Amino acid sequence: MGRFALVLLLPVVVAMANPARAQDAFPQGVASGDVTADAVILWTRTAAGPVRVEVARDAAFADIVAQLDMSAGDDSDGTLKFDITGLTPSTVYQYRFVRLDTNETSPVGRFRTAPAAADRAPFRFVYTGDSNAEFQPFTILRHAAAETPDLWFWAGDTAYADAILQGLPPAVDLPGYRGKHRQNREDAPLRELLAGSPVWVQWDDHEVSNDYDGGDLEPNITRGQQLAGYQAFFEYQPIRPQNVAGDAYRTYRSIRYGALAEFFILDCRQYRSRDAGRDGGGPDPRAFLFPTLEFDTLSRLSDPGRTMLGAEQVAWLKAGLRNSNARWKFILSSLPFTSLLFLPYDRWDGYAAEKYDLLRYIDVEGITGCVLLSADIHGNVYNPDVTRFLRDTNWEHFSPCFRISEFIAGPIATDTIEQEIGILGARVLEQSPAEFQQSALFQLGFDFLRDKIVAANQISFIESNRFAYLVVEVTEESLTLTHRGIPADPAITDAPLETLSTVMLPEPPPQGCAPGLLSPVCMCLIAGLVRRSRPAISRRRSARRHRRS
Repeated sequence: MGRFALVLLLPVVVAMANPARAQDAFPQGVASGDVTADAVILWTRTAAGPVRVEVARDAAFADIVAQLDMSAGDDSDGTLKFDITGLTPSTVYQYRFVRLDTNETSPVGRFRTAPAAADRAPFRFVYTGDSNAEFQPFTILRHAAAETPDLWFWAGDTAYADAILQGLPPAVDLPGYRGKHRQNREDAPLRELLAGSPVWVQWDDHEVSNDYDGGDLEPNITRGQQLAGYQAFFEYQPIRPQNVAGDAYRTYRSIRYGALAEFFILDCRQYRSRDAGRDGGGPDPRAFLFPTLEFDTLSRLSDPGRTMLGAEQVAWLKAGLRNSNARWKFILSSLPFTSLLFLPYDRWDGYAAEKYDLLRYIDVEGITGCVLLSADIHGNVYNPDVTRFLRDTNWEHFSPCFRISEFIAGPIATDTIEQEIGILGARVLEQSPAEFQQSALFQLGFDFLRDKIVAANQISFIESNRFAYLVVEVTEESLTLTHRGIPADPAITDAPLETLSTVMLPEPPPQGCAPGLLSPVCMCLIAGLVRRSRPAISRRRSARRHRRS
């Protein structure tokens, strides 16, 4: 065996020399997150006692570049987060944790720092969300780890804290929320991906309660419960606290990844107004399917006084996009901009004025290279232009050649959107979900609904029944965005990975926007009209001067 092969195997040897002992001492594994060109957050959990983290350039830990000591305690449920600084851009590091009282060592983790600001080197990342412990193992994440991404994004619903899962009741206090996060960290494929690639994490609703409105809480959710959910999230995720006065749990932030990309990670929960559905409204207020047009509901949906992000976050996003000179600008929204037509209250459809304001701002400012990434709906979608629905249905104005694409990915593991609709229909008809989902009635109804959504948005790709992720290859010239998935059944752990869709951006511009014969012809016509109008304008001005004299 050559020296190179031995070096490659050293991390495995170190980590697995005594795997049971390492797992006993560090039962939730290790993770790295919020990685930048010179810093990273390193995370683990262990019993109370002194712990050292070691960061090295080599797998044998002979070249240790940083080490810090900290004590685990009950005040943070044994979780530890080390903020390591002074690192070198575009460099692979190994890290491990050592208990100083017992000399037990954690599994070895790995991360690559972000490129320097001027670096134009290609890179790849994985994007997915929605991980429900009831559907473990998270087999799709083992495939995601095999992609060896430079980084990955965990796009909300990182724990289903509001459900009864594996005997744990819905969480309402800090111990309950901590328990829900521990449940997910017991999943081996998740631990593998977290150890192998740095994560940038985002929350959505299930970290606290289904579809909650953080800026105007539902009556059944207390402020203390909300804060307990937030605290547990910050304890169990390798996220860097921003230490903002009056906003202790701020999660919206951006990451610059060399010259090619900047990522804007949104918080679509904490600052939002109450959703319009809490004041009444049916499942189809726009009457897409039923004669149920609800003018009062539509007025509330489009009320400019309601906000998804809050004024401060909106201003931050606009300024960041305007000032960014990155080739590609990824806007990570836990909720989709694409319209699903029905039940519009919780998603961007329910905050229509702010949705239009953001998209129109990107249009008017001429900000190029923007791509929307989202999750939440438990399905996979490529929408070439989220403004298409707004132009055709809401008659909202955009520049003729402006468009912005959205890619929706997931779930990691939970009921898919197709399964959810089947479960709902079975409940109404008092049938078993498995029986109903195999019926011709369900297939006809679901196909009709899907086709309506596809037609209204002019969607190019939709897959409604796979556990899946999106892998993105980033270069200066293009993006290659590929959805990959497996059957949506947690009992099937050996299914081969399927490529569901591949898209390359930028796509050809819309018809009429490409440079060619039309542009110079139009310019000549306009110039001719201007020349022909000048004598008439001159005669009118002379006549006015003559009358005044």
